[in-house]
Amino acid sequence: MEQARRQSRAEAVIVVLSSNFVQRGEPALLEKRTRTEMALAHGADLVIELPVLFSCHNAGVFSAGAVDILAATGVVTHISFGMEDPGGADKAILDILLHEPDPFKANLAENMKKGFSYAESRSLAAESLYPGAHDILSKPNNTLAFSYLLRIREKNYGIEPLPIQRIGGAYHSIETGILPSATAIRRELRKRRFGILEKLPPESSLLIERDISDGRCLLSDVFYWRIMRSVLLRLDVEEIRTFAEISEGIEHKILENAKRASSIEDLVSSCISRRYTRGRIQRHLVHILLGLRHTKNREAQRKGPPYLRILGMNGTGKKLLRKMKETARLPVYFRHKDFRESREKTLADLEYRACGIWENLVDSPQPDRERVMPPVIVDP
Repeated sequence: MEQARRQSRAEAVIVVLSSNFVQRGEPALLEKRTRTEMALAHGADLVIELPVLFSCHNAGVFSAGAVDILAATGVVTHISFGMEDPGGADKAILDILLHEPDPFKANLAENMKKGFSYAESRSLAAESLYPGAHDILSKPNNTLAFSYLLRIREKNYGIEPLPIQRIGGAYHSIETGILPSATAIRRELRKRRFGILEKLPPESSLLIERDISDGRCLLSDVFYWRIMRSVLLRLDVEEIRTFAEISEGIEHKILENAKRASSIEDLVSSCISRRYTRGRIQRHLVHILLGLRHTKNREAQRKGPPYLRILGMNGTGKKLLRKMKETARLPVYFRHKDFRESREKTLADLEYRACGIWENLVDSPQPDRERVMPPVIVDP
């Protein structure tokens, strides 16, 4: 955030923060309120929620939701994001992905026939037209970055991209050196190796220690597996097929393997293939757990986020909110109980359900927290 602020010379920094179920298809280690406190402690002025329907989805949906929210504030001039290769945000690659020329489409279809995942098929198709594209698009943060850029181009938003060099552990790395990845942090904490906290910024370490002490940190997936398995075993193949993004027969594998699996990791690992990545399987399971049906999912994607939910702010953020009263193109809300409009309430109710399930996964649940939780306010 320091780099983004310095390079953009912006007056304020807005963070769009994921719900309690995140893009990799898992319940978050920490609830969104704690993560909001972290964001404010490290330089954010205003934190806006990315609802679960967008936060726990593929890169395209995730990025579209985040960019649409930023654009809807009416005050955003730049969007900053981490990349493994900031110099790889090549306009030629972006043009290929945006316009999808016929040779690209043909190569994409051929790769899909070979059993590759969509993301892998797309990066290989881009490689056929632009050597080096596959290596760039195969890295997770680069993938998200191009998704942000595509959304900006598709919607013709007047927002300037500001890619930042990602440092520290790679996205999925389990190495615990300087600046470990989120994957490494979760892995160490779930093994009760709390020494990893010494490698985090002090403000973050203190907040994590507080939540661990309060029973508000998700250190085990035992409860998650019990809830997930009970839901799956009540469904049949036809019902599973109706959930968001389920296709190509994966419903059979999920249901059959759920009967034999002994843990959530066991189930996910047994469903992974060249076509079905870990992230995709995990997101399928979350969508089933939340009851997110295909029709509602596609409708929400088509219409985009219907509101701006404020999770936290400091003094500068308060001033920004006053400005947004004149510029915002979506209604601004602070609590779940404030939602009134039908479409707003539909997405807010899904968020409420997701947060309620997350509460059941920790040792000290607070069942109605989402409905009454006020924004985090930090004095200037």
